[in-house]
Amino acid sequence: MSYSSYDHDDLEPASTMRIERRIYFEDEKSDISGLAALPLAELLSLRAESAAAEQEVFDRLKELAAAWEEQAGKTLSLDKALEYARTPPAKHTSNQWEQPDSYRHIRSNAVYQMSYSISENTRYDSKAEKSIPYSWTLRWSIYTNAPGAYRQAKIAGQERKVFDSREALDKYMNGRIKAHQHLFTEISPPIPKEYADYFKVNGLLLPGYTVEGEPPQQATQLPTQEAEQKQEGSEPEPASAAAHPERSDRMSEVFSIMLDNRAEAQSGGPHGYWLDLPTTAEKLQEAMREIHITADNPQDFFINGYSCPEDRHLALPYDMVLAADVDELNFLAARLEALDAAALSELNAALQNPRGGFENIGQIIDYADNVDYFVHIPDVQTTAQLGSYYLNRSGMVDMPEEWKAGIDTARFGEHIAKQEQGAFTPYGYLVKSGDEWQRVHEGQPVPEEYRVMAYPAPELLREESKAQERTEQTPTAEATAPQPVTPIILNSKNSADRMKEITDRLETGIQELFESDRYRAYLDTMARFHNYSFNNTILIAMQGGQLVAGYNKWRDEFHRNVKKGEKGIKIFAPAPYKVKKDVPKLDAQGQPVKDKDGNTVTEQKEVQVPAFKIVSVFDVSQTEGEPLPSLGVEELTGSVEQYQDFFKALEQTSPVPMGFEDIPGGSHGYYHLTEKRIAIQEGMSELQTLKTAIHEIAHSKLHAIDPEAPATDRPDSRTREVQAESVAYTVCQHYGLDTSDYSFGYVAGWSSGRDLKELKASLETIRATAHELITTIDGHLAELQQQRQAKQEQTVEAPAAQAAEQPNQDSVFSKLPPEQQAAMTEEVRATLQALVDADLNATGQVSQGTKDAIQTQGFTLSDDGKLQEAEAGQPALDPAAEPVVTILFTESPHLENGQKIPLHEADALFAKLDAEHRGNGYYDKTDFRIDYIFQGEAHSYSGRQDFGDREGSLLTHIRSYQEFYLHDENWKNHVLKYQGQEAWEADHASREAFLTGEIPYMEQHCNLSRMEQEAQRLLQSGEPLPPEQTAYLTALVDYVKECRPLLNQGEPLPEPPNLSDFDQSLQDYKEQVRAEVAQEAEAAGLTVEEYLASGSQAPEQPNFSIYQVPPGPEGRDYRYRSYEELQADGLTVDRTNYQLVYTAPLDKGTTLDDIFRRFNMEIPPDFKGHSLSMSDIIVFRQEGQQTAYYVDEGAEYRKVPEFTQPIPVPDNRLTGEMVQTPRGNFHLTDMTREQMEAAGYGLHHQSEDGKYLIMGNGTQAFAIPAQQESPIKAAEMTTEQNYNMIDGVLNNAPTMGELEARVKAGEQVSLLDVAQAAKAEAQKPKQPRRSAKTAQRQKKPSIRAQLAAAKEEQGKKPPAREMSKELEV
Repeated sequence: MSYSSYDHDDLEPASTMRIERRIYFEDEKSDISGLAALPLAELLSLRAESAAAEQEVFDRLKELAAAWEEQAGKTLSLDKALEYARTPPAKHTSNQWEQPDSYRHIRSNAVYQMSYSISENTRYDSKAEKSIPYSWTLRWSIYTNAPGAYRQAKIAGQERKVFDSREALDKYMNGRIKAHQHLFTEISPPIPKEYADYFKVNGLLLPGYTVEGEPPQQATQLPTQEAEQKQEGSEPEPASAAAHPERSDRMSEVFSIMLDNRAEAQSGGPHGYWLDLPTTAEKLQEAMREIHITADNPQDFFINGYSCPEDRHLALPYDMVLAADVDELNFLAARLEALDAAALSELNAALQNPRGGFENIGQIIDYADNVDYFVHIPDVQTTAQLGSYYLNRSGMVDMPEEWKAGIDTARFGEHIAKQEQGAFTPYGYLVKSGDEWQRVHEGQPVPEEYRVMAYPAPELLREESKAQERTEQTPTAEATAPQPVTPIILNSKNSADRMKEITDRLETGIQELFESDRYRAYLDTMARFHNYSFNNTILIAMQGGQLVAGYNKWRDEFHRNVKKGEKGIKIFAPAPYKVKKDVPKLDAQGQPVKDKDGNTVTEQKEVQVPAFKIVSVFDVSQTEGEPLPSLGVEELTGSVEQYQDFFKALEQTSPVPMGFEDIPGGSHGYYHLTEKRIAIQEGMSELQTLKTAIHEIAHSKLHAIDPEAPATDRPDSRTREVQAESVAYTVCQHYGLDTSDYSFGYVAGWSSGRDLKELKASLETIRATAHELITTIDGHLAELQQQRQAKQEQTVEAPAAQAAEQPNQDSVFSKLPPEQQAAMTEEVRATLQALVDADLNATGQVSQGTKDAIQTQGFTLSDDGKLQEAEAGQPALDPAAEPVVTILFTESPHLENGQKIPLHEADALFAKLDAEHRGNGYYDKTDFRIDYIFQGEAHSYSGRQDFGDREGSLLTHIRSYQEFYLHDENWKNHVLKYQGQEAWEADHASREAFLTGEIPYMEQHCNLSRMEQEAQRLLQSGEPLPPEQTAYLTALVDYVKECRPLLNQGEPLPEPPNLSDFDQSLQDYKEQVRAEVAQEAEAAGLTVEEYLASGSQAPEQPNFSIYQVPPGPEGRDYRYRSYEELQADGLTVDRTNYQLVYTAPLDKGTTLDDIFRRFNMEIPPDFKGHSLSMSDIIVFRQEGQQTAYYVDEGAEYRKVPEFTQPIPVPDNRLTGEMVQTPRGNFHLTDMTREQMEAAGYGLHHQSEDGKYLIMGNGTQAFAIPAQQESPIKAAEMTTEQNYNMIDGVLNNAPTMGELEARVKAGEQVSLLDVAQAAKAEAQKPKQPRRSAKTAQRQKKPSIRAQLAAAKEEQGKKPPAREMSKELEV
């Protein structure tokens, strides 16, 4: 034979017949000399005859193949019939409950199977030394129980439902069993039509079953399995299920993936479903239902396999396919579908390139646009073949043929591969062509038309839905229970271990966030409260909280009470503390100061260290009381006006230009990395346009990276898409845009295998970016809406101005004759013009006092110094006098856009609106701008306050906002990451300067305004005032007018007037009282202090008092801290840091534990402090002794004798030096300002060189060293002290009864308080001054007698105590 042959013959009965023969000519075995000698025409004729005979044989084979098809069809029918006959009957429990193990319960019949399992959640009780249950988890389901089926239909069930008591669980489960009892009354009940296919094998209903609404089917008579096995002589075959389903013979032209259910895969039973790609959303939904994946259990979904057709092999990296998401793979399949065989072979070679292949799916997708990037030689796999190719086939080597025989092709090929850096792969030789790789789709979102991933909705209970149709007016039997709150239980005792414990739980919670259905809920929470911290948002989500607040906040603001026995949700709360630190000393230019040896000089400064503590809050589901209004963000209505403003705000927010174009491929938009622009598909709906713009802006904010940067320097494409999609969802949800088409099932696959640090970084990036976008968009929207409103108001501006010009018909001036009105106006004008001319001649400028008078009288001053009548209406506010607040945008019904308010009024109004707002999770957003003159230059500050978030006044909000970002580590890391070290240093310095400069400046303006208002209120009240008070209040009004321009220029303020300067009788009276007290104390053989503390009827009955650190920033270093923490920071338990909040008799046998329990569980109605907590002081007074106890960590008590030490007085702390000021000479004492104030001394004035403060109590004055403070702060303290003095002298002077109560509690009182109280008593009603002779005849009651009388009067009405607000988060 002149040829050899081999065959590929194969027969698979009832499936495939293959007869394939190939022959090859062999030179060694053949001799064609005889045929070669024949003429050409004869050869052609013989060849045609042979080919015709060959065709005849082939035709006969085809006939035989057709006969095989017919016979194979019969065999196939027999196989299917055998499969039907071999289907074993369904195993069931005959409707009886069985318990196969300790926690599972099952009952079933031939059609249905119901099961449930209960697991007990426990925690270790260190006291009982055993685990105790705190909740129970129920899982239950109802499936079909079809015979032999590897898949069943889910009818009802719940994957996880948590109960806080076993009784509640049993009650719920009994209700489910009763609701579905009708399914388990027969062994083989009729099958609902929608489940009939599960009970069919090869289209035929199995014997023993009937379908609802159909006549019973005649059972097919087929041989039994036993008979068949007996006939074949084989043993019975055990029933088994394949681990994976068989792939469908009909494959797509690209590849397939196996979708799987993690829970089913781990159970060891049948699982998985092969899905051909590319596919549609409908087919994917069908596949999801086949593997029982719905929106209820997205965490169980994963890709578990990859396959491709034999005739179109695709060498995709297996692990890369399993880690990808379905949308990416679907897009990849669509792109590869268009490749021909040569391009596909080249791609396989590139995928197997040993020099480095593709790094992600996005790069493989881009291959279709880069088919010329490689040169591929498919039949070259060795160096010898490469050398032979270049030598003989490439046409690149030009040499005589005889020379080629002497070349070593292997060495030649090795040299070529090394020179051009080629690679040998199982699919041929591959080398780069030199073309540039075009990055088109990598890093971009999958186009909309290829997005198919979405989880099916959970199947509804069929019977319950039918029952609902029958009884439309009957409510459902049982409402769905809310997501239970599962607080974290901390077992550690000390704060450090508790912090570590909750931090560890937080890290676990972050992992669980991606493995559960809480990711969308977490984004919803961030949309509502985008300024929440990352850690607290995670903690609230993992503990099941939706709307949380502190115990007191629920009670006081929402009128709801925490249910008895509820455990608090643990979160972090700021607890910064101060430390002293040596830092380099800087000169005026900011350079380090050097000593004579060239060393840097250091100085000690007090710095605030940010820290946190663990506090408890409660979810709304843990409370009861008044109903809350519904929460939510008002949805965008879709009107053209709103759409235009919103899109314009997005354009202003976007860091790159945005434009519309026709984008091929069905994509809604993209962010172009190299051209730095955003493109949006033209012609889309307004809603889709906005959502696409937000998505691409998120990409531009997050991923403005260098395309040429190494892949390790940038997040992978899946991470970028997760981040952008999450940010877009959060922003859209915040503004009420429809988010129903968003799906986050892929985050479980994305998070798998990533370490905790990477997950936390991505979540913080999402939170920070969403917060930045929302804040920026809000600002732009406010400006746009203000501009729109201003345009609308222009149409009514002229009529309003005309109305403002009309005189007040009720005024006295308007009722005068016109001639008299004109004469009076001209007289005022002439007087004011004279003042203007005098100012200009003296100083060259008009004084502020003259300007104020001009404005008050209704005139304006032109540039040439001439007066003109101002238009009627409210005088314009001038930032050169007091800062002006402009409302840019507001949701509050009490404010208007564009409204201008003086700073002090806005500060108080914002506090009022914030306190009165009910909150409940929604706020009245208000954007504002403050215009002011600071250190001689015009400035402005813009911000937003949300009424209802309990930030207080305007300035309190601004201070809190700046302090938060000054110390927030997340903000610092964000700036460092995206802007660098220099930007962070500039941001930090700017905020520090604002807090120490502008904030005190604004607070000083408010203090001046309040001082002026109080003085004017008293002057205009109509009440008779002593002459000295009238003069004093008038001087205060003038003082404020003088201070404002000085404050704006940054100059030091003059000292305010003192009431004592106008009332010499007060000084005389103080001296008289002091002399009387000293005389009575001497008669009693006591010092003045001892006499006041014990001589005024000291309490004979034992009593106790409670002292607490007052609210406010001043006590943050002492409040809620253990005694060890105070000592570690060098702090002491100082009486001056506390205020008395309660005093009561001490019953015999009362212990400290009794008091602690009483003031936490049974708080007296007249107690106004917060519940007894760590850092509070309890003082026992009995048997002439007083003992102070510090409430320490763990409800322990520590004696603190230093608390009851007498407050030092300056007379005993003199240094022997004198300080001279223009007001006199003063002894210098080494006491601090705080000690002086505790002893009853207030600031009187400051020495000219600023080194000393003069402190006085009305009878004595001493000098103390002054701390270095800014001029604004010093002025603020001076004015605050002066304002408080006004309020105290005129309104709040202590009564004798109040002083006696303070003495009873063991406190010391100052002589100034006694003098003022005595004088106040003496002036009610005011008696004429008696002559000295009359005074001698009538004995004046002693101070002791006056105190006794006042006590009796005061006892009729308990003195009011100041409320101390509990710290809340």
